[in-house]
Amino acid sequence: MKKSVQQMQQILEEMKTIKKNLIPQEPVKEIWIGGIEVQTTLFISERTLYRHRKSGSLPYSRVRGKIYYKKSDIRDLLEKNYRTEQPKCTCCSNK
Repeated sequence: MKKSVQQMQQILEEMKTIKKNLIPQEPVKEIWIGGIEVQTTLFISERTLYRHRKSGSLPYSRVRGKIYYKKSDIRDLLEKNYRTEQPKCTCCSNK
C-alpha cells in the first residue's frame, strides 16, 4: 500500500512537470509588416493588395493612415491559394 502511494505521488510530480513544460512561458509575438513590404514580397501591385484587403482575403490594421498586415495572415493567404495543377493533356502525364 505504501509503495503504491509513493508511485502515485511520483506520477503526479511527473505530470506537473510535463504540464509546466507544455504551457508557453511567454506569448508568441506577431510580426507586422507594411504594404510596400507585402507588395515586394508577393510581387503584386498596390491595386492587387487593395483588392485582397477589400475582399476580406487579407486582414489588416490601420494606424494613422498606414496599413499593416500580419505575416501569418499573408502565409495563410498563400496556403489557401496553393494549387497543384495536373497536366491537361495525356502526353505530359506519363513523364
